[in-house]
Amino acid sequence: MTNCQGCGTEILRSDRFCKNCGAPVAASVEDLADTHRFDNTAPAVAGASPESFTASTTFPLMQASTPLSRSSSAIKNLLHRHLIWLIALVLVFVFIGGGTIIGRDAARARRAERAERAQRTEKATLARQARQAEAARLALEEAVQNAFGFVPASVSDLEYPDTRGIFVASLTSDDGPAALARMEAGDVLTELNDQPVRNSGELAKVLNSLKPGAEVKVKLYRDDEAVASKIRVGSQSVAPFQPQIEPRDQGFLGTGDVARRCCLPGTKKWGLEVHRVIDNSPADLAGLQLGDVITEFDKHTVRTPNELARRIHAAKPRSKVKVKYYRGGSEQTMELTLGHGW
Repeated sequence: MTNCQGCGTEILRSDRFCKNCGAPVAASVEDLADTHRFDNTAPAVAGASPESFTASTTFPLMQASTPLSRSSSAIKNLLHRHLIWLIALVLVFVFIGGGTIIGRDAARARRAERAERAQRTEKATLARQARQAEAARLALEEAVQNAFGFVPASVSDLEYPDTRGIFVASLTSDDGPAALARMEAGDVLTELNDQPVRNSGELAKVLNSLKPGAEVKVKLYRDDEAVASKIRVGSQSVAPFQPQIEPRDQGFLGTGDVARRCCLPGTKKWGLEVHRVIDNSPADLAGLQLGDVITEFDKHTVRTPNELARRIHAAKPRSKVKVKYYRGGSEQTMELTLGHGW
């Protein structure tokens, strides 16, 4: 058994031509062993006469393989041999590419989940800190109201750009420590017991160092002037007794919206500018107008909306009160009858 020299196909020993490409099989030594020199004197083969061979008689010729057929066979053989490897290589690339995409998407999903989890944690932390800060602020506000008798607030940077302290939003009563120390709503507390109180933290620190009943110095900033006084400290945990006034027993003025304004003509004083007057209210019937600046209510100085509201609610309905205000550059006074708060 041999191989074809043209296409490499196996050829049986008895075959003389390749069954695949038709190329002749190379002659071996064994095939040439029985060959003899041609002898023209040898007798003719029986059954064959010279007359039987004519000029027109043809004999089959051996078909030789061409370069094109050999190349085609080689290409087919190569494709057959390497087709499996090509398919395997394509599958490997597909699996690698698919795995890369899946891994990338999974990594992105994990990063997004971690970022979302971090955002939720940050929001929860900020919310918890805000609740803690609000609880601390309310606790300090309650302690200040009990110990000093005024409602504290932050100082507005627009109103006092160069002043740091605790703003007095309103007094809690007319007989509390702040009122007895002649503090007024609209003051800015800058020092307490000879220590600066520029923010709520410093105020809480000084307040915790004071004992109930102690009389300490205070420094205030009022209408562009420094005011010194003394205040007697009350208990932080015990609120002083204050009678509760029912809504039907509270007064009603009818100034729906007022805002702090500085400064009154020719002074450095603050007042409350009227932004809205309720129709048919005592203020409307008395002739109060938009733009008027209220400075006093029932002989009490008012510089904050909270203090004006406290004074109005403390007055009895149908009682007559005097209101001082500025209209343009002139100070005026009106007397009116308060209505009911409900």
